Amino acid sequence: MIDLHAHVLAGLDDGPKTWQDAEAVWKQAVQDGTRTIVAVAHANDNHFEVQTAAYHSALARARSMIAAQNLPLALVPAMEVRLGPDLAEGYLAGRYLPIGDSRYLCVELPPNDFPAYTLDVLYQLTLEGLRILLIHPERNRGVRRRPELAERLMRMEILGVASAGSVLGQFGPEVEAASLELMESGLIQSVASDGHSVAKRPLRLSPVVEMLSRRFGEEETRWMMEAVPALILQGRPVELAPRKRLGWHRWIIARR
Repeated sequence: MIDLHAHVLAGLDDGPKTWQDAEAVWKQAVQDGTRTIVAVAHANDNHFEVQTAAYHSALARARSMIAAQNLPLALVPAMEVRLGPDLAEGYLAGRYLPIGDSRYLCVELPPNDFPAYTLDVLYQLTLEGLRILLIHPERNRGVRRRPELAERLMRMEILGVASAGSVLGQFGPEVEAASLELMESGLIQSVASDGHSVAKRPLRLSPVVEMLSRRFGEEETRWMMEAVPALILQGRPVELAPRKRLGWHRWIIARR
């Protein structure tokens, strides 16, 4: 499996505090069946501002340690960027890293509001050739309570990835319900672990796969948890539409 969003580099943000802690989350992910992790770090939220040099140094150390232990795990670079009015300016200045070699940028909305400038800033980023991957949009109060916002985001070809904790009910019933509704509407196209540690926010996607299979069926779950992450890493577009209108033809598109 591919985990599109997890904090697995030590000492950068609210992920693992030590490299011993980092090793533990890598091994947990591998044991659960994950083979690729988009190793995000907070670039500009209220508590952490990770510089690209520090990020690349931590990523290089992590990759070296993983290779030394022969773990079947690949780490893909990326930064989780908090939405702000100067987001496009920061990206153009080289402060924020997209996912690997793709043009997908991980953007986090503030939890409690949907600023008036949100759509304008996201549009500016698309003008720079970026594709936007919204990180856990179900946890944004504005998106949860104003369904028209999801529709507007989809018209801009912006897609979201939910957190495992959201769909499993760990952030409360309102967030859980919103995550499932946004999957059904088509804004949320995949689920990532949003892992931070072994115990509190683990890197385990298998419970998500089991839950999605019960709700949407195995074919739809494979699309969300296998095909969509692969398309994103390749930098390719993902079709956005309500789940009930999507079917087998997407697998043909994904395999071209």
